[in-house]
Amino acid sequence: MPCSRPDTNRRDAGISLIEVLVGVSILGIVAFAITLSLQPQARPLDRETDRLALRLNQAAEEAVATGSPVGLSVEAGGQSYAFHRYVDRRWWVLRDHPALSAHRLDEAVRLDVADGYWVADGGAAGIPAIWFDPAGLTEPFRLRLETPDGWTELGWSGGGGLERIEGGRS
Repeated sequence: MPCSRPDTNRRDAGISLIEVLVGVSILGIVAFAITLSLQPQARPLDRETDRLALRLNQAAEEAVATGSPVGLSVEAGGQSYAFHRYVDRRWWVLRDHPALSAHRLDEAVRLDVADGYWVADGGAAGIPAIWFDPAGLTEPFRLRLETPDGWTELGWSGGGGLERIEGGRS
């Protein structure tokens, strides 16, 4: 009886390993995109608190790096804030700094200086209520961000670190 050899030119029906891997990769990408779109959005209070905390840390580093005090002023009744640098016996707004330019808060959020420096002329616009010392010896302060839903405080400790204190309803 003649022995038949399998036809090596004929392709077997089925799916190759490469096709399975491509399909699984596409499913993984789609699942990842769906997961990202389903995550809840951060509350305005959390978003603004995170942004302010990052900017305060940047201001502290900027003061040490440049050798000039960097301050924060709260303006427009707590609806915005700006960073300033003390040069030539005057506070100058940092307009061109990418991380420390003036910022308007979300309309539901209000910023207050809970504990800061005493300002001689009653807190006039453009005069910082707090500032970072270039020697790293910044005095402790507390800033309070409020919404109708609650509040959060950012405090600078004497040791030079920023602390976040979550609050309840105002």
